[in-house]
Amino acid sequence: MTSSSVARKGIRIAPLLLATLGIGVAVAGCFADTSATTQTEAAAPGSPLLAEVAEQIALPAHTWTAMGTHTAKGFTTEAAETTSVEGMKADCDNINLNKKLAADFRSDVFGRGMKGFFYKCQKVRPYTNKYWFTISSADQAQIDKLCDPTTKYPIVYDEQHDTYWIDEPFTCTNRVNPS
Repeated sequence: MTSSSVARKGIRIAPLLLATLGIGVAVAGCFADTSATTQTEAAAPGSPLLAEVAEQIALPAHTWTAMGTHTAKGFTTEAAETTSVEGMKADCDNINLNKKLAADFRSDVFGRGMKGFFYKCQKVRPYTNKYWFTISSADQAQIDKLCDPTTKYPIVYDEQHDTYWIDEPFTCTNRVNPS
């Protein structure tokens, strides 16, 4: 099935994709143009772009979704003794500029199937970044575990930024069941 056939048949795209790309488009569309009088609108539900992204990341038609914030600390080595100032800044810059869509988010903790979207990052302490997220899964237990403040996250290496990360608990401020 091609993305165009998905769009033509009017198959509903899961809430994660609409929320994540809608947020991404809204954030990207907030740059002011002094000659414009209206903001850029989010993509329509039948958008071929959204359908293509859903197909490429194998987004299930019905998902549980959580939105909120979480913090993470970056280190220069797996021993987690020295903060990776450059890696943390580069990660924040990358998230804020490009956003991040993870087709199989933290499978080491949750198993396969979590779809994550990170669209904003802010340095909140010299050694901590705060991230805004929307994460979805066809498995409700994965979302429950994500939103559980006692879930532990092993240190993980990020090759792109040459940084070892310790994710802290995710604060889910909103949850949506499949409709």
